[in-house]
Amino acid sequence: MEEEKKKANGAKKKKPLFIRRRKKDRKKDAGQNVTFMKLGRGLRRGGATVTRYSKRLFTGFNDFTSGKNDEKISEFVKQRISWAKKVRFSGFVVGSIALLALMLLLLNNTSIRVEEKTISIAGLSSDFEGYRIVLLSDLHGREYGDEQASLLRSLNALKYDLMVLAGDMVGKGGNAQPLYHLLDGKTSSAPVYFIAGDSDPGPLVAEPRDASGVLENYVLEDWILGAIEHGAIYLDAPVLIEKNSSKLWLSPESMLDTEGSPLLSRLNAQYRAESSAYIEGVEAARVALPFTAWRVQCAEKLLSAVNRMESEDLHIAVAHYPPIELYNASSGYSDSGMLRTADLVLAGHYCGGGWKIPFFGALYVPAVEAPRHGWFPDQSLVEGERRLGNVTVYTTGGLSVTDAIALPKFRMNNQPKITVLTLTAALTDDLLGIGG
Repeated sequence: MEEEKKKANGAKKKKPLFIRRRKKDRKKDAGQNVTFMKLGRGLRRGGATVTRYSKRLFTGFNDFTSGKNDEKISEFVKQRISWAKKVRFSGFVVGSIALLALMLLLLNNTSIRVEEKTISIAGLSSDFEGYRIVLLSDLHGREYGDEQASLLRSLNALKYDLMVLAGDMVGKGGNAQPLYHLLDGKTSSAPVYFIAGDSDPGPLVAEPRDASGVLENYVLEDWILGAIEHGAIYLDAPVLIEKNSSKLWLSPESMLDTEGSPLLSRLNAQYRAESSAYIEGVEAARVALPFTAWRVQCAEKLLSAVNRMESEDLHIAVAHYPPIELYNASSGYSDSGMLRTADLVLAGHYCGGGWKIPFFGALYVPAVEAPRHGWFPDQSLVEGERRLGNVTVYTTGGLSVTDAIALPKFRMNNQPKITVLTLTAALTDDLLGIGG
């Protein structure tokens, strides 16, 4: 009974479910209303703040750009603006300098400089007074403009009597077309003589080709035969150039220390032995015989020049490597058949050192026999005129860059050069040690 009474009393106190839910919903709705009210107030305040600061920002920007109210800008803002301006200006300056340096580098590698020099030679004949020689080297198969248009523009503006190409005009790539463009495009009728450099193919082929005609067709590299077809003369032995009653001998520098008589005797003996072996069908003799015959021919030309060269004749030698040591060449005639000492040696190879540092010069030249193996060389060795005993040596700066230079393959502070040498009997300032 008591339990039933308790249950009845509890049932009276407990309210219906829908009434309880309505109260909970009212509380929940009240909480949501408060949240929405707070959110609305926050948005209104935030919007007002954004509007206020936006107005200040745009007003300040307008004042800054118009120059008004500068005194209202804080010192901190002024410092930041000043710093930003300095950074922008510094960046502009650095970028401009870098762009200018790049433009100068490109110009330096493509703009050709004509370098004229007067060379004094004691006892020079009056017929060769003012004789002009164009000296080029180290083209390395490079084109200056379409079919050498830029190079030919400078070259064809010059007057000269002789052109000498001191090697590496083709280079390791073996592309002779740029050289042919040069030979075809020159307008002067002056003769062109050339030698091979260390980077050029050959000059001799590995095996004699099947050919006809002169020995050169059997043994010389294709690019040499091509240059001959385009009008140049390959300098494999001394040649004579006459002007009125005076004589100029042009020799490959490699023959200056050569004793012609013993050399010819050895080569003749070798030729006879190989001829006999060839008749007997020895294959090695068939391969070697054309080369030996060509060497005999060169030695005969050398001895002929030795016998015909006179003391008053002008003697110019052409080298690729600039000589560093004194020659053993005779000062007159000798039973060994050695050429008379050259009056002038023309050379290339160093390409002006490739890179040149202002106020110092070239960092390196490819000359292992030089002090420090070519690093930080005596600048008189790099290019220009110098004396080697009684011989004048002139090294041209060349037209490109050799792979023998241990630096990136472009010229820096070192324009490609066409060298023009004018011969004179008068004493020049350089010979007297005056000027540079």
